[in-house]
Amino acid sequence: MNETDLIDAMKLLSVAILVGGAAIGSATGVGGVGAKLIESTARQPTQASMLQNKAFLMAGMLDAIPILAVAMALLILFGDPLA
Repeated sequence: MNETDLIDAMKLLSVAILVGGAAIGSATGVGGVGAKLIESTARQPTQASMLQNKAFLMAGMLDAIPILAVAMALLILFGDPLA
């Protein structure tokens, strides 16, 4: 095993950790937002529309994290570390 094989293996491992961690974190966040939305709507049914708008905004912000993680993963994967 030479040096470039080791670098390729480390790149693949780091990309997997990066994308997997971002996906798990985002899924946990969106699940928490959804749970709190249901709880809040049950307590204040008259405010359901306002709460739903804010929950969708937060879910959209949380979904931006994995998109950025995929962009960084592609940069790591296809960038040349020895250049």
